[in-house]
Amino acid sequence: MQRVRPLRIIPSIIVLALIPAAINPAPQTSAFQTSAKLSVDKDSLSLSSVVAIREERKYPAGYAWVRIHFYPFPMTPADIAAARTGDVLSLDKQVNRNSYDPKVHTSAYGVIQLSVDKDFKVWQVDMSVPGHSCTIAPFEKDIQSFLQDFRYDGKTLRLKSKGSYLCDLKAVGAGEQHYSWDFDVTLPVFLKPNAKK
Repeated sequence: MQRVRPLRIIPSIIVLALIPAAINPAPQTSAFQTSAKLSVDKDSLSLSSVVAIREERKYPAGYAWVRIHFYPFPMTPADIAAARTGDVLSLDKQVNRNSYDPKVHTSAYGVIQLSVDKDFKVWQVDMSVPGHSCTIAPFEKDIQSFLQDFRYDGKTLRLKSKGSYLCDLKAVGAGEQHYSWDFDVTLPVFLKPNAKK
């Protein structure tokens, strides 16, 4: 009669259960912490959290937006779980909800948007903060100046940038606006849900 050895099965189950976590570990909370400064003219924002989302574009084919979202409050585990699915709606709602509280200045947020091709080359950079938006790197020389330390492989983004750009909005009656930024991030990039190539 063959003896059953259940103790050998249990370690195997434990090892198998640990394999997915080892292959695709969840980013630590510290990956979403930063110290960024974005400003337009005299309005300056200090932002402490960051998350990056990739959205595939239908046109031109092979291009995508990589949006770096900055927020003025720490991200909770629930915020991070949502961000891992490519969803920042809960974070955006926190900003909008708190902005109506005069005791809490959390209407501050910002987005740096990179237009990248299938080889992860950056072709344009835009910046937006509440009430303002501008293409801050429209030409090759501006892009090279912006990408002071840049690595992106489709999954992880490393970007350090500090600079300024004079945005000419006279054609739309807004005159000239002085944009500036200073940030240093290394973080995972999550895919926006339902994104189509």
